[in-house]
Amino acid sequence: MLLLVLASVRTRLGQYAGVLLVSAMSAGLLTLLASVLDSVHRADPGHRAERSAQSLLGLVGGTSGFAALLLVANTLALVAQQRRTETGALRVVGATTAQVRAQIVGEAAVVAALGGLVGAAGGALSLGPVLGWLIDHHVLPVGPQSGFSPVGFAVGLLSTIVIAVPAALAAVRGPLRVSAVEALREATVERRTLPLGRAIAAAATLLLAVAVWDRYRRKSGAHEALNGGMALCLTLLIAAWLLLPLVVRPVAALSALPGRLLSRSSGRLAAANSAAAGRRVAAMAGPVLLAAGLSTMLMCGNAVSQATATAQDALQQENNAVGMRLLMTPLIVCAALGILNTLLLATRQRRQEFAALRLAGSTRAQLLRMLGWESVVVVLCGLLMAGVVIVVFLAGLSARMAPYLTDVTAVLPWSDLAQVAAGCAGLGVLGVLIPGALVLRVTAVRAVE
Repeated sequence: MLLLVLASVRTRLGQYAGVLLVSAMSAGLLTLLASVLDSVHRADPGHRAERSAQSLLGLVGGTSGFAALLLVANTLALVAQQRRTETGALRVVGATTAQVRAQIVGEAAVVAALGGLVGAAGGALSLGPVLGWLIDHHVLPVGPQSGFSPVGFAVGLLSTIVIAVPAALAAVRGPLRVSAVEALREATVERRTLPLGRAIAAAATLLLAVAVWDRYRRKSGAHEALNGGMALCLTLLIAAWLLLPLVVRPVAALSALPGRLLSRSSGRLAAANSAAAGRRVAAMAGPVLLAAGLSTMLMCGNAVSQATATAQDALQQENNAVGMRLLMTPLIVCAALGILNTLLLATRQRRQEFAALRLAGSTRAQLLRMLGWESVVVVLCGLLMAGVVIVVFLAGLSARMAPYLTDVTAVLPWSDLAQVAAGCAGLGVLGVLIPGALVLRVTAVRAVE
């Protein structure tokens, strides 16, 4: 089985490139954070510097780990979806569900381990410069020394496998629950907009969000109110990601009218494609939702925190700004790569579909316009769900912060939030059009082969 898994990974490196990249990035970041905490602990065990570092770097690691989990799960779900034909064929010729599951999960574990090894090594090598930067910018006090941290390396390496294996198990669960013949049929036709397992997971996540909000509602203080709002936002983002397939058809229908008016056949075809492939569009919109939602949550949380801590001096304000950049940089980079990778993977797998349309008489310009309208559906789905989550987050936060801050919306960085939305939209459109243009450069006859 191991040799089969390794051979399959070697032939599918293009499909698994995104998982490899995200695994390496998350492993590098978590290795670096754990190594910094280990260095602070050795220099100042149990004192204020260690507690401060744990608070800031724990938030960085938690947010980035959350982003990596959803991005890896999103990519693996897309890969499993695209392998339905292969999965059905293997079961038709005699492979058991356990064998197919073991192969796909084994592939995910191997890819995650490779990415984790590379990322952990990179994180360990980055400790010295990053630790010096944190000390120079007064995020950490003078004292911690750089050096190889076995604990940090182990955390980074093992975290990728811990993330990838459950994500792969969840991704193959749906295709393996149906019969082999039905799996072959569903490879081209999506019969259920929202699979039962995904619906149950979404309902459970919404119940968890209610429980989280109730727990923090019982506590007093501006800090607890902000923590409760952010915890609520994180759980709601998971629920929104799970429920994304439900909004694809309505959004596609809304975009159909301007699409038909401006592009005629291309707009009509784009709306029909999006409505018929809800799971694929949802997988493409997932990273857009994640990037916009997490970035907005962090920026709003930072603005509210700054507004309620009015006794801070200028140095503390500067340190908070540095901490915010520390939070945003890895998240933005990881989310941007996740958007581009997911869209690239989803678009390149449609080579035969594009070739058939070209053989039927469609021009490259018409197909590019079709992809442009499809990218609009992807972006709108992601931003719409992110917007719903953020509205709920801000409404709850405003209610909880009323004793400490009269108007939460007045302190929000609206221009920065608009830039985040525009950046996510731009990445979404480019992530569809660029790989689409590259695929369309191949002649139609060769693409069909």
